[in-house]
Amino acid sequence: MARTRVPTPHGPVFLHIYRNNQDNKEHLAIVVDPAQLSDDVPIRASPIRSQSLDAVWSSDESELDRLVRGAYLGRLSPEIHTPSTPPPKNQNQNPPSSSQNQNRPDIPLPLVRIHSECFTGETIGSLRCDCGEQLDEALRLISQPLTVPLHDGSNSVATIPGRGAVIYMRQEGRGIGLLSKIRAYNLQDMGHDTVTANLLLGHKADERGYEIACAILQDLGLGGGAGGERSQGIRLLTNNPDKVHALEENGVKISERVPMVPRSWTCRQHDASSSVSGTEEHSSDATRASVRSAGATLIGAGATESPELEKYLHTKVTRMGHILPGSIPESSESPVSWMS
Repeated sequence: MARTRVPTPHGPVFLHIYRNNQDNKEHLAIVVDPAQLSDDVPIRASPIRSQSLDAVWSSDESELDRLVRGAYLGRLSPEIHTPSTPPPKNQNQNPPSSSQNQNRPDIPLPLVRIHSECFTGETIGSLRCDCGEQLDEALRLISQPLTVPLHDGSNSVATIPGRGAVIYMRQEGRGIGLLSKIRAYNLQDMGHDTVTANLLLGHKADERGYEIACAILQDLGLGGGAGGERSQGIRLLTNNPDKVHALEENGVKISERVPMVPRSWTCRQHDASSSVSGTEEHSSDATRASVRSAGATLIGAGATESPELEKYLHTKVTRMGHILPGSIPESSESPVSWMS
């Protein structure tokens, strides 16, 4: 329905608002593709753009109509505002031609996360879950610059902007809604884990669906398509195998699962290795400082830590099948691992 540029601590993103015919919610896509805003990117990947946004909506739409909803090229300014060209009918965004592919470097596939809304974790900084931190970490990882080799016989490389998307689904509390989620918190304080609490309220452990998310990915030209890069799929940021299977069942091609590593776990690992090497204080301070810069959500770029969070993460590993490579660090409360 609309797209706009939003500056963030991790760089500019394009925020897309979607409506659908399955529920009454407005779902979002946060697209990281800053190359669309610049003319001096040395190597360009296929742009991540919405077919439905760029399409012709009516026979009498004006250039201003297109610009206001975000169907433009480059960056809007008082002097420059160029509407986009509608894509060909019944065809995904054009992949690079064969002649272009011959001299094109190996550009990593877009990094994508399917993220479910969490008012408590993202807006008021609840430490019962890791959602606020995961949203910020996903945006940070997707925005990291990419180094690609140049196939010109010189063994040289080029640096290009990071690219990908966070598909932000309005399915609070693993799909049970905010009201039931708050009630489930009280059951958790009475000793039940998040799975049992949901079941006691008459819900499933996880009621999320991914059909709409897959439709959004298709509209953005991610995870499959007419050819070229789109037929190779995406790299998916998740530790949830059920999410991988759900997307694949809906036609999304996943070339790689990229784990979401917790910042608190990363800090613990650095603390442990620094203690062995005798550089504990300097390394620990540097590591923790590196994850406490400005970021998105109320949590920002900080590492979330609390006994409730560790219990929640432990439940995700032991009862929901979430996975992460390596050993699970231990704490005074319970073993903990990161998952999405």
